[in-house]
Amino acid sequence: PSTPDRRRRTGMTLVELVIVISIIGVLFTLFVPAIQRSREAARRAHCQNNLRQLGVGLLNYHDTHNTLPSGWTGVAEGRPAALAGPGWGWACQVLPQLDNLAVVTMIRFDQSIMSVSNQQVRTLDISVFRCPSGRSDPTWLISGAELSGLSIASSNYVGAFGSQGWDDTAARRVGRTLVGDGVFFHNSSTKFSDIADGLSNTVLVGERAGEVGRNLPSTWVGVVPGLDNAVARVVGTGETVPGTWSRPGRGFDSGHVAAVGAGAHFIFGDGRVEFVSDRITAAVFRALMSRSGGELTPGY
Repeated sequence: PSTPDRRRRTGMTLVELVIVISIIGVLFTLFVPAIQRSREAARRAHCQNNLRQLGVGLLNYHDTHNTLPSGWTGVAEGRPAALAGPGWGWACQVLPQLDNLAVVTMIRFDQSIMSVSNQQVRTLDISVFRCPSGRSDPTWLISGAELSGLSIASSNYVGAFGSQGWDDTAARRVGRTLVGDGVFFHNSSTKFSDIADGLSNTVLVGERAGEVGRNLPSTWVGVVPGLDNAVARVVGTGETVPGTWSRPGRGFDSGHVAAVGAGAHFIFGDGRVEFVSDRITAAVFRALMSRSGGELTPGY
């Protein structure tokens, strides 16, 4: 017997559509966090590689000059002056060891950072100083007396000034060197033999995300005379543990998402890079920031 023709169904029912959408949603929920984690892992590896390059550059600089570069230079009429200029920092002094000799030839070290002759070099975006998870733009506008509207290059890495901070009033005095108990401070010339705590127990450089919204971006160029909070743009202190809010902008932090909590990457004197979380005790972190305090640093 013949059977009646039935119209062939070519579409999807509402139930089938809902099931497909649900499956896609589940897959999206599973894959997106994994993609984000892989991207963050790549950014962390990039940041660590930057610090390793800085570490190698500093070691080679010491081999050449038998000292680490100055935290920054500041002289007025032949006398030390932390905020007088020319201000060039430790990072620009190590540029030859970072395969940036061409940049060094552009710098007029005898002139202030903000002089017209140094306008081009002070805004150069140098990749080794920039973390991909940083929160600062390649350049930022300077605020301060007679400096508004001028730009300077960013950095996400600052030198270790020491376990404690500095007095802003003392920083403005001519004839006084602004000394820290770390490896990078005003007109410093720290030798490895000066690091009595041991290279493996002493921080050289640490990470800072640099928040433009709070006017806390850092720079590789140096201490700019007349800039608000100028010294803290180049060096950091152990006044607060990494990843915690530092009101003067002198601390260390990062834009990395870590399972161990907030914190920042650091390069130590022995060349290793390590992520130090905000769970570290304040006393141990201050000990890591000093070069010859004689403190014990368990676990480091």
